[in-house]
Amino acid sequence: MKVPLKTIFSWFEKGDMPTEHQFQQTFSSFRHLDENIKMDEVMGLNETFQKTVSSTTFTNHLQDENAHYVVLAKLNASNLTAKNVEEWKEKLKIKLAATIDDGEETGNVYTKEQTEEIVNILQAKDNEMLELIAKINEILDSNDDNLDELQEIVDYIKENRKQIELLKESEVSPEANFAFGGILRPTDNIIVKPGSAKWFWAGSGVYENASGVTIENFGIISFDGFVWSVLEVNMPGGGADGFIDLTQED
Repeated sequence: MKVPLKTIFSWFEKGDMPTEHQFQQTFSSFRHLDENIKMDEVMGLNETFQKTVSSTTFTNHLQDENAHYVVLAKLNASNLTAKNVEEWKEKLKIKLAATIDDGEETGNVYTKEQTEEIVNILQAKDNEMLELIAKINEILDSNDDNLDELQEIVDYIKENRKQIELLKESEVSPEANFAFGGILRPTDNIIVKPGSAKWFWAGSGVYENASGVTIENFGIISFDGFVWSVLEVNMPGGGADGFIDLTQED
């Protein structure tokens, strides 16, 4: 049985003569180095031990590849999302790394076979283009004086498709309600009935009788039954300025 320190100290005060029993009680109150301390003799040790895991559980945890998978990457990176991958690439400065086809995975660069296919396609297109260029150069090198005139006609058709369609509608179609009214001069007295549609060839000038519309060079004046409108026309061939003036007096 241990003796309180205060009692032991009282046995060894100045002038005291400790007895054999007191010496035995004193040393019995302390542990010898050769004496092992039992776990249940350490205050709170059992409670603390109950909060620890077994060695088997700890070992299993270390070997569990799904442990902490929410915050830690697996060795095979199978739990990384696409965002995680991009963040890793950016952190490791490999965002612009090139990859090639690997099994079912499609890379972001062309393989050698794919590149050869593309080159072959481009080469075929290039050969076709060279053939066309050769034919064009052959035509350009010819002495055919009609090429310039043909180009003028083509340009005219492209630039004046609207009035060409108008002519086709008024002259070819029997059901057309947009009738050709003839050739106008600025001084002509134009008579059209409300609700009837007509169109006229017209030379340059101001047409007071057609709501004051103005033609700069040559064009078409049309009346849709209610409103007058004007369309300038560039007619190739004839005239010093490249226009055919159909409004000239005979």
